[in-house]
Amino acid sequence: MRKKGPLPLFALGLVSLYFLSIISIQIAAPDKLIQPDDFPSECPTESLNCSMIGPKHHRSDNLTELRINSSLEDVMVEVRRWISSQPGTEIIGEWPGQTHSVFRTLMFRFPDDFVVRGFCEDGSTVLHIYSKSRLGVSDLGVTAAVRARAHVARSWQLMIVSRPNMAGIIMEIMFRN
Repeated sequence: MRKKGPLPLFALGLVSLYFLSIISIQIAAPDKLIQPDDFPSECPTESLNCSMIGPKHHRSDNLTELRINSSLEDVMVEVRRWISSQPGTEIIGEWPGQTHSVFRTLMFRFPDDFVVRGFCEDGSTVLHIYSKSRLGVSDLGVTAAVRARAHVARSWQLMIVSRPNMAGIIMEIMFRN
């Protein structure tokens, strides 16, 4: 009979700790649907885990909107298509002019809300984007990806405005990881 050493117990302990961590994170940060009437008007002051492209922009290179020369319906279809193509992402709320999704990190499944609101203005579709980590005081650079997307979006704004029906291509470029 072979004697069991400490390695199997250690491995079992690590696996147990991992699953306990995931369960604790899900209990501490349950999904709370952000309805269209509840779209945040701003990120908390000095927040390091929130980014917003909107009138009160935050951590988005001063970008206040994304303006796309396409119908609201077409743009929102492309937004949802892009979200659905991302790993670890789930759409938890859909309305004609808003989509609320949750991005979960690979290892510990930390949830980040990602809400895109669209509306028509002067013949174009205007998008506002809100992204926030639910736990902690910093996102360790994860939500900062929204800032990078804002930078790309600014670079492509002229193309968005000047080339109708480019919403799908622009969304893919803007949100590419």
